[in-house]
Amino acid sequence: MNLNNIYKKNGLIALVIILLTVSGCTKFVDVPSPIDQIPSDLAFGSDTKAASAVRALYGIMVGSTGVFTTTLAYSGAVQISMGLSADEIMNTSVTNVFNEFYTNSISAANSKSSGDIWGSIYNLIFNTNSIIENVEKSTGITAAGKKQFLAEAKFIRAANYFYLINIYGDVPMPLTSDYRTNANLPKVSKEVIYNLILDDLKYAVANLGPAYLGTQRLRANKYAANALLARVYLYKEDWVNAEIQASEVIDVAGKTVYDVETDLKKTFLTSSKEVILQLQQPGSNLYTYDGFNFVPSNAANAPQYQITDKLFQSFETGDLRKTEWIKTVTLTIGGVTKNYSYPYKYKLNGGTGTTRTESNVFLRLSEVYLIRAEARTHQNKLSDAISDLDVIRKRSGISLISVTKPNATQSELLDLTAHERFVELFIEYGHRWMDLKRTATADEVLKGKPNWRPEAKLYPIPLDDINKNPFLKQNPGYN
Repeated sequence: MNLNNIYKKNGLIALVIILLTVSGCTKFVDVPSPIDQIPSDLAFGSDTKAASAVRALYGIMVGSTGVFTTTLAYSGAVQISMGLSADEIMNTSVTNVFNEFYTNSISAANSKSSGDIWGSIYNLIFNTNSIIENVEKSTGITAAGKKQFLAEAKFIRAANYFYLINIYGDVPMPLTSDYRTNANLPKVSKEVIYNLILDDLKYAVANLGPAYLGTQRLRANKYAANALLARVYLYKEDWVNAEIQASEVIDVAGKTVYDVETDLKKTFLTSSKEVILQLQQPGSNLYTYDGFNFVPSNAANAPQYQITDKLFQSFETGDLRKTEWIKTVTLTIGGVTKNYSYPYKYKLNGGTGTTRTESNVFLRLSEVYLIRAEARTHQNKLSDAISDLDVIRKRSGISLISVTKPNATQSELLDLTAHERFVELFIEYGHRWMDLKRTATADEVLKGKPNWRPEAKLYPIPLDDINKNPFLKQNPGYN
């Protein structure tokens, strides 16, 4: 979807939601102003109204066209697309709209593939830019409110730019909601965008409080910003700062705020002690999109997506994650009997559940432990890194490195950390796909996949955008 069109058609969804919410109007025709002329005092005239705008951002992230959605009707889905691109899952049906990710045959002209991811992320970025602009110029929002709302919007913008550059590489970097300014932007280097991400997250850390707003962990707090900042520093190979930010979550917040769930069945519940930030599915849906797509609604049907043999065999003997987070069923379909294994981190699908007990876990403590373990290993703090890895391994019911390999080398610990990230974070927001790329192991690990080529590490920029923006160049291998 062309960036110009994204803004004009979708760019201010949040503002429309706010206007409907705070004014009570029920028809879009009741909003007389053009999109770029909506009076800011109507949508941002008070803390209450501005809070509606910010809450809408989280809803867009996991709404039916959001990048963190996994509904089959949309391809704006990092869990499925990046899971297929990596070595975590495979399609049961070769006619599935996501199959081109598994076969590394993504077309720049196919709007149901990378185009929807691209459009979903930019839609959110334009929304956050709009909210930042309007909050900054508002005269009706309190000083404390401005800090809170700007910090949340910048956190969300940082998260979306992080995914954008790790999916596409160098990309345009709109910093305004003015579509006329954004229409023909050239690519900006990943490093420049990383600087914006760091600035946004540092602002969020400095201006968000430690407490959550509301009874659930559905809006970013200081520690969510620390956790995402730790991840960004890890990707930038800034090991010292990655450790510092991770320690803010693990040590400063402490176990009174977060703790790993010893019962793996509870990890992805709304009540989980491990959750740092959740995204609640919209409306009255009681299930998560991961549950909807990965868990068959009919026990007699084969799952749409299966765990790869490589992932299935990567779990050590006795690893509770294999038994609690993967479900295996034996089915006879078309006269052929075989086992099907599918992701089972989320248990509820569209056909089950009477109360909302699960929400989409965007950030959790186990990832932060793994970030710190890797950062410490690179700094040669090997015993400290082992301690962090053992927190995860102990909870998972497998042997401790401090017992079996207390003198593990730096290289061995990096391999062990990569292994733990594979079996701990599978099918969670593209971790595996991005890990393989940032550690320069994708070509070696994925060389046996259909049609693999080095250029596949970046998705193509939608052809519509290439054709309409003379300054935007296609990624290598898709011309």
